[in-house]
Amino acid sequence: MYKILVPVDGSDSALAGAHQAVKLAAARSDAIVYLVNAQPLLNRHIAQFASRRAIGDARDERGQAALKPARELVEAAGVPVHAAVLRGERAGVIARFAADECVDRVVLGTSRKGALLRLVSGSLTIRLLERIEVPVEVVAGPSPSALQRWGIPAGVGVGLAALLLAAE
Repeated sequence: MYKILVPVDGSDSALAGAHQAVKLAAARSDAIVYLVNAQPLLNRHIAQFASRRAIGDARDERGQAALKPARELVEAAGVPVHAAVLRGERAGVIARFAADECVDRVVLGTSRKGALLRLVSGSLTIRLLERIEVPVEVVAGPSPSALQRWGIPAGVGVGLAALLLAAE
């Protein structure tokens, strides 16, 4: 069995990864696509105000909603699919899942962020490349909006300028 892992978060970029996984699976008769969504842990100070069950139910609901478009895409292509909602730091739990399931390849849809925005917001792609032992195929998602290209980096710049002024 050839196992393809696709991390999804409900974004169009993640769906681009699912599209590529379907193409790869179509070339093999023994392929299965694993779709995973990683839900972050809540800070213990926040988590104290809700029951574990309520937190778990909310996490599962968000995870299943994020998985739904990719699952529908893979199922429509007639490719066997397994979907899972994971809990914890995204890169860590995805890498652990990949190792536990002995996946053969990871297909990661990513947004077209600039270097500054990747530096400030962090990059799942880079963190996964550091941790995963199997080939990782990175698929560029749709082009970013003007707000993402210019507004967010400008907002980051304003925030950094405010920090510098506050430090003086």
